[in-house]
Amino acid sequence: MKKIVFISFLFAALTANALTLSDSCRMSLLTCSPSSEIYARFGHTAIRICDPANDIDYAYNYGIFDFDTDWFIPRFIHGATDYQLGVTEMDYFLRSYAARKSSVFEQVLNLNQSEKQALFDALEINYLPQNRVYRYNFVYDNCATRPFVMITKVLENQPIISYSHPTTSYRGIINEFVGLNNWQRFGIDILIGREADLPIHTAALIAFPKYTSVIMGSITLENDIVSEPLASESQALCYFPPILPSEKSIFSPIIICCLIILFITFLSYWAWKNQRELILLDFLLFFMSGALGCVIFYLMFISSHPLVHQNYNLLWLNPLNLIFAFLILKESWRNPLKYYAILNAFAALIAIIIFATRYQIMHPAFLPLIAIMLMRSALFFQRK
Repeated sequence: MKKIVFISFLFAALTANALTLSDSCRMSLLTCSPSSEIYARFGHTAIRICDPANDIDYAYNYGIFDFDTDWFIPRFIHGATDYQLGVTEMDYFLRSYAARKSSVFEQVLNLNQSEKQALFDALEINYLPQNRVYRYNFVYDNCATRPFVMITKVLENQPIISYSHPTTSYRGIINEFVGLNNWQRFGIDILIGREADLPIHTAALIAFPKYTSVIMGSITLENDIVSEPLASESQALCYFPPILPSEKSIFSPIIICCLIILFITFLSYWAWKNQRELILLDFLLFFMSGALGCVIFYLMFISSHPLVHQNYNLLWLNPLNLIFAFLILKESWRNPLKYYAILNAFAALIAIIIFATRYQIMHPAFLPLIAIMLMRSALFFQRK
């Protein structure tokens, strides 16, 4: 009984303070183009509510986070990052995106008055301190999916999506926004696994602001009498030339990794011919591969991130290489470790087969690095 009274009191308090929107109120979906920062590489989405009669022009933005939050980096690695809904004046919102040279496009939503009121009330309730924080997920629950869900929830007529995207995958979409031959993509391809290569449905694309906008623009609202579009065509509130991913640097991953394998192949040949050991080189290679392997292992088996499971990069970035790196510094351990080295060589060979068959799509720059692990493991095994 006490619960019912409390809930009734809370509802009364909320509705008592609720603002009634005027007939001139306009609601829009805002889509911000990508900027150069990695966290903004996929763009952004927000909802605009403009009601001059009530002196309202706000952007409701589900992309607020704080780098200074306690344990932000460990929580981010684990997949326990909290984002929140923020409400900002539209002028400030536009200035902030103009400062990073990010275009902002607006699609006015064809909502009736009761739908507008329902969306406004839902956003205001969601903005309460106890409701505004949510657990961020890169592909399932983010700053683009939330506005889409909030808008479609209040629709009184059945929304019909007419947009159909050619068969693609999450990795394919990442390629579109991040590019291929750059270090951002190199790092992403280390961390995400085979799940990112599986086909995805059109509905999954709402995780990416560009496609949230496209899908929203394709929706028609249907009842027994009429069919009408949910959103008008986009208009630019501010515009800047698109920021394309960097692909042509002489310090790109493919060039650097090819130079590394050439150097290590030459050094290995010199050491073999002169009967020298390259223990320090092996220590560095296996230490770095083992350290990255620990990150992959953590993401695969402990973190709650999507797309990081079943990651075959673990074949050549093996966490056990970290132990191997330290043990080879002691000469008494080197002969017994030859058997681990040959197993490691076979694992690298399997990784090359997976690379060639595209069972998991790997970054092209990985091939010379896998070949290095195969070469150094095989040479360590054949040492006298």
